[in-house]
Amino acid sequence: MTSLSVRGLTVLRARSTALEDVSFSAAAGTITAILGEAGAAKTSLLAAIAGLLPVERGAVFCDSKDVAGLPPRRRGIGFLPPGTVLPAGRTLEISLRRIVPRGARQDAAAMLAALAPTLPQTSPAHFSHGQAQLALTVARLLRPGGVLLLDEAGSGLDEAARAVLSTHLRQLAQSGRTVVIATRDPAMARLADHLVLLAGGQVIQAGTPASLYAEPRSEAAARLTGHANIISGRIRELRGQAFVWTSTGRFLQAADPDMPRPTLGAEITLCLRPERIDLLTATDTADNLLDADITDVRSAGPLLHVAANTALGPLLVATPSWRPNFYPATGQQIRLSWLPDAPWVLP
Repeated sequence: MTSLSVRGLTVLRARSTALEDVSFSAAAGTITAILGEAGAAKTSLLAAIAGLLPVERGAVFCDSKDVAGLPPRRRGIGFLPPGTVLPAGRTLEISLRRIVPRGARQDAAAMLAALAPTLPQTSPAHFSHGQAQLALTVARLLRPGGVLLLDEAGSGLDEAARAVLSTHLRQLAQSGRTVVIATRDPAMARLADHLVLLAGGQVIQAGTPASLYAEPRSEAAARLTGHANIISGRIRELRGQAFVWTSTGRFLQAADPDMPRPTLGAEITLCLRPERIDLLTATDTADNLLDADITDVRSAGPLLHVAANTALGPLLVATPSWRPNFYPATGQQIRLSWLPDAPWVLP
């Protein structure tokens, strides 16, 4: 079992800094996700760890050994470089022989059968984008080494294939490998044990997926980890372990006892997750009431995503789709409400 530790990794590309002082650890037998938008330098980070990009400074430890000065083949890190394509003139079986180690080819065939039973054994020239991504994903999963780096995990796969892929990743981790995935998808990232948020080539927060979703340290972290309503106001009244803030109304907010005491008159910014907002009828009463006009309603499986215009700006609400006797509709006037401890005050 090989752990991975990245310390102060800095990479320069085209006379600019692609990665700056990046540090994180990935424990053996776990899945770590690098979550960031396009252009966050996720691919550059994995390529630098694998030895495919020169490092300006920093260290890459596999267990206690710094491998930053070693060539890629001696690092014990499995990574299929980005930009790899399947040759159009060969069958899938022949193509995988060229990029999958000899001892893992039977595993590749079995994994492909599990992920996509109908994947044709014909020329990759006839593959859809998703089928090609699936075949390359299998090749990445079977690269040798104690540490596995998987770029854009799940990209191009349908929901069923992504579920099977997630199961395989978990099995690889449980077998002792250290799995690091890079993704733009918060749902894929939440399958990991540890989450690292990357923006502009820098780590902005790290922790468990649950802790980063519940307690983001910045607006960027809040938006990366899922839908986030960002609202702001000013503290107008202190009430013991709570305070009242105002914007276009008066709203009660529970104070976090682990944070510095709020200051009267200070400006605050809050992250209010869609699922923590309640939909009420126009006659209902509760704490933190806000009148709203529904502008859009969309199904998201067990939830309905309801977009509404309010005095605080546009807000997104996630409400159970099975809620009896109340189905929100576009143009309907409603009230929104949330508990005093529902929003998270951004530091």
